[in-house]
Amino acid sequence: MADGFPDPVHIYKAFEIEVNKRFSNNWQLLSNWRIASLRGNYEGHFRNDNGQTDPGISSLFDFTAGDFNLLGDQFAVGPLNTDRRHVVNFFTSYQFSKNGWGKSLSGLTIGPAVHFETGVPLSKFLAHPVYANAGEVPVGGRGSQGRTASNARFDLHVDYPYHINERMKLSFIADMFNIFNTQTIRLSNQNFESTLGQLNPDFLKPSAYYLPFNLRLGMRFEF
Repeated sequence: MADGFPDPVHIYKAFEIEVNKRFSNNWQLLSNWRIASLRGNYEGHFRNDNGQTDPGISSLFDFTAGDFNLLGDQFAVGPLNTDRRHVVNFFTSYQFSKNGWGKSLSGLTIGPAVHFETGVPLSKFLAHPVYANAGEVPVGGRGSQGRTASNARFDLHVDYPYHINERMKLSFIADMFNIFNTQTIRLSNQNFESTLGQLNPDFLKPSAYYLPFNLRLGMRFEF
């Protein structure tokens, strides 16, 4: 503070639980649950909250707070834009064998997966009092506008081998993402002003959604 600037703060804390079973008896399980907190007044080399594409350069510390509080709560510590409290991943797979109850499906592998994540903080940003560009000055504290909605995504992996001979086989692969085609909002517009003194009519309206259902097909030749 001797130079008038507060120290940048970036504190990440996390606790993670894993439950895994390596492949045996035709099935496997990989899962984890991460509980985390990311707080501070500085995101790092890239300012994600307003998309400033200047690695290693941040407008957050161009000016001191001054006497007129034109920078709002810019230096106040709060939940940063990528703070996500809970992330859960669950993946399992099962491979049918010749000796099992699904003899006609021998070699077929199915792998359902679930990904769940809670939302990120939403803030209210004014335009910069000097630069006049939007998305600069947080007012009311970071995360003052609540959080985006939590999202759960269900995926499915399927592959089936066709044996050409004893040494060669061709596998047909399908990866399906977001199979229920959920339309969850990923991020909302946080710019209260579109430019200095000009209100933004799109404030808190959706600006990004999670990807809809999508499919990836492939083949793998093994010899």
